[in-house]
Amino acid sequence: MAREDFKKKIEEGGTKMKNRFSTKRFFSWMLIIGLLSIPFLASARETAQQWELINPEGMVKIEPMKVNAHPSSLEGKTVMLRWNGKHNGDNFLNRLGELLAKEVKGIKLIKSWEVAPETVGTSSTQETSQAWTKKLSTFKPDLVIASQCD
Repeated sequence: MAREDFKKKIEEGGTKMKNRFSTKRFFSWMLIIGLLSIPFLASARETAQQWELINPEGMVKIEPMKVNAHPSSLEGKTVMLRWNGKHNGDNFLNRLGELLAKEVKGIKLIKSWEVAPETVGTSSTQETSQAWTKKLSTFKPDLVIASQCD
């Protein structure tokens, strides 16, 4: 009797497995059919796209400005060397100062990072730029040479 019960349980288990297998097969086929039908459904609802181009730059008002005349010679002039704090800019300006002192008679060199260390760097606002310009103009340079090194 135990053997008959065992056979019966095996047969019931096999039927359950067959049912599970056919359920999995059914859902697999449904998934495949669904995935294959997506392009057809999408193309049925396709419409023309409309784009609106927006310029993120905004409006810039350009006003004419007067540029100072360049001096004909640097002899006897005061030249300010301005460093913006970027790597090696001070090295470049130091070397430029050495060459100017060697080649130009009577030139006076002012290093902005030494006389006004608070002006080293790049300003984040127009007000800061104007304040730095006002501070550096108190040294009355005839010419300013700035370095934008990286």
